[in-house]
Amino acid sequence: MYITHVALYTSHDVVFYKAFPTTLIGPALEWFTTLPPYSIDCFDTLSHMFTTHFAGNRPHQTATLSLLDVKQEQDETLQTFIDRFSKVALRTWHLNQEMILQCMTLTLKPGPFANNIYLHPPASMHELKLHAADYISMEEMQTLHMKFCNEYTPSTAPAPQTTFTT
Repeated sequence: MYITHVALYTSHDVVFYKAFPTTLIGPALEWFTTLPPYSIDCFDTLSHMFTTHFAGNRPHQTATLSLLDVKQEQDETLQTFIDRFSKVALRTWHLNQEMILQCMTLTLKPGPFANNIYLHPPASMHELKLHAADYISMEEMQTLHMKFCNEYTPSTAPAPQTTFTT
């Protein structure tokens, strides 16, 4: 879960490695502090050592391909879809930025946002979410506009009567 969570924001190995100990508590932190100095050369080594040591304590993991089942529904807002997709991604182990972005791109409903993503692929989930903010605002304004238009009834004041005298 740690890998997936950090991969939503960066793909730099040094960030994975340096931030990892800050997420540990209890027995995991005790295990980490007992590692011999200079025994870890990269995050993959640390990840392998950690998962090997704590293999029996793993929660249920979701397969990477299951992200392709999280499709944006026709009537689903972009914000709702991104939230739902992110929750599944957080339960999926061993994801990287590229995999997350590819899966999300493939599962977006056709439309202006998807087209823009195809033309200008984001480099990270952070970049995608920043770009999505404009489209989310647009969807919210369209929803408000439609609500206003559907509830709007013009006032019908009686027309002034003119009297003709002969």
